[in-house]
Amino acid sequence: MNKKIALAAASLISCAAPFAHAADPWDRAFTFQIGAFRAEADTNIRLDADVGGGIGTSVSLEGDFGMQKTKTLPTFDFLWRINNRHGIDGSYVTLDRNGSRTLTGSINWGDATFPINTTVNSHFESDTLRVAYRYSPINDQGTELAFLLGLHYTKFKVSAGTAAGTVSDEASVDFPLPTIGILGSARFAETLRIMGYGQLLKVKIGDYDGELVNFAVGLEWAFHPQAYVGVGYNYYKYNLVSEKGGARGEFDYRFDGPTVYLGYSF
Repeated sequence: MNKKIALAAASLISCAAPFAHAADPWDRAFTFQIGAFRAEADTNIRLDADVGGGIGTSVSLEGDFGMQKTKTLPTFDFLWRINNRHGIDGSYVTLDRNGSRTLTGSINWGDATFPINTTVNSHFESDTLRVAYRYSPINDQGTELAFLLGLHYTKFKVSAGTAAGTVSDEASVDFPLPTIGILGSARFAETLRIMGYGQLLKVKIGDYDGELVNFAVGLEWAFHPQAYVGVGYNYYKYNLVSEKGGARGEFDYRFDGPTVYLGYSF
């Protein structure tokens, strides 16, 4: 009987060994992650006239133009660990919304003017691509401290016009912004860790004077040596003053909210 128990115990240990001792998903060379981001947006834009230089009306896209405030977005992330100290990571997220509302006041929108009681249809989209070099002076089995040097490339496109299509104006802004940041993670159980990162910068580049704040936190569970799931919170905040022709004005844009995600490493 003792021999049978010993054999059974040995079998259980051999089955568990790959999970206990194999490299976990946070230490592998390549990681791809997909998620769902329940983003709440707060967007205020002032579009100045390109002809004559008139100052536009500051407009809340959600309040004045009736755009959807909350939307679930897909997210995509990747990490390439070149070695234990160096890596490249990135992410991509896009937000696309439409709105329609009858105005309760007159609005100057670029070279267009919308009188009170006019029904205005609007469209806004943003694409955000983040890429960063990661240097990790501490990186040990899921616990990590890293410094980030990267680039946020964001494209805003916004348009508004009367429902009849007789009056309209639009602006498109491509906004590349270098960033610096810090990332940390702490493993507090065999298969659990908490992680977070933050990036920011304020800089004037050409026709743009802008600032960016971006951070995220997450709690992750490695349910397999090559896979994990996580829940967290993402935050993006932009403020951009543009002097570029056709996109003069100020863009104040925030979107944030909870996220769930799945990662696979190899």
